[in-house]
Amino acid sequence: MNEQKTPVDQPVISKPTISTSSNSGRGSSAGIIILIVVLAIVVLGVGGYFGWKYLGKKILNKITGITATSTATSNSGKISVQTIEDALMYPGARITDQKQGGKESVYKAELTLSSSDSVDTIKAYYQNLANQKKWTIARQGSDSDNNYYMTVETKDFTAEINITKYEGYDTTDIDIKISGDNLVVGGIAVTPTATVSAKSTSGSTSGQASSDSYVISDSSTRIISKSELTGFTPWQLKVARNEIYARHGREFVHKDLQCYFQSKDWYKINPDFSESQLDSVENKNVAIILAYENEIGSTYVGNDTGCNTNP
Repeated sequence: MNEQKTPVDQPVISKPTISTSSNSGRGSSAGIIILIVVLAIVVLGVGGYFGWKYLGKKILNKITGITATSTATSNSGKISVQTIEDALMYPGARITDQKQGGKESVYKAELTLSSSDSVDTIKAYYQNLANQKKWTIARQGSDSDNNYYMTVETKDFTAEINITKYEGYDTTDIDIKISGDNLVVGGIAVTPTATVSAKSTSGSTSGQASSDSYVISDSSTRIISKSELTGFTPWQLKVARNEIYARHGREFVHKDLQCYFQSKDWYKINPDFSESQLDSVENKNVAIILAYENEIGSTYVGNDTGCNTNP
């Protein structure tokens, strides 16, 4: 008789249960890691781009010998040569020739003016202009009484100015040559033979004060003539020249001038006064009066006579 085997009890093996909460935590961690990696790649990519753009350019410039400064200079900081011409125009003069050069030209602009003023008057004007504009006078001199030359230099341009009164002519020629690496030639804006803008020349009676407050009341609005000055005393000439500055509130070092102008109701000291506040007409009138003072040998030029001076 066959014996029937009784099955041995086997341990029951349960199907592993997957914890839902554990997998969720692992999924979140993986997502954060992926996000961090992506962000790191983006940051490194952007940073690397700008880093290479900056450092790479410096390395390239060092290799090629081109600096950032020279590149900027070649592409910016350009100035119209016409602006320089306008600043150097002599008020009331007639333009007899004007041209602007090309890229290969030594000069960016050449200008010839004609004026009825004397060499000394024109000389005084340009010296005063250079002083006001803080231009450096690199060279100046005279070949004769009928000639004066000067060279002014700035960071933007160089101007060679030659003033000549030729024998047999009633006018004085002013030749101006302008050069500069950063000057842009933009065409001639003023027609040759035109007259440089100047205000009305009608006004005071020669040798007479225009009002009780001024020696020449309209010297800031018109160009005066030498003939108007012939009737003035040396003291009146000094006052006439300096009242042009006084209108702008200049405080004077000379006691005679300071005491005189302080007695005028219209005079107010301006702590921010600058000679650059004078316009071209005023500058020219200062030059005309000063030239006439030097011509007659006035002892008031450069001398302080104190507060007891009577006009």
